Amino acid sequence: MNPWYTRNMPFFFLTFFFPPLALLLLVWQWDKFTTDRGIKLFFTVGMTVFIVFGLLPRGSLPVVLPIIFGLIALKLVLNMFKRKTG
Repeated sequence: MNPWYTRNMPFFFLTFFFPPLALLLLVWQWDKFTTDRGIKLFFTVGMTVFIVFGLLPRGSLPVVLPIIFGLIALKLVLNMFKRKTG
């Protein structure tokens, strides 16, 4: 059974109000998102870019972007290790 946040409407509201959190959930739980992964990824990245470039205070971009990309890279590395050992 898929978690509640993988359905379209909860994910839309989650993405609209908390885009970085939705992006991390999407990347972290990629296997649980069985339908419309591409559309959800496009919408989430778009909203995250809007939030990062539009609403954050000036000067916080060099701090926020490496954290987001570092977490995504960590997830990709963990997936790679899981595939090699499993």
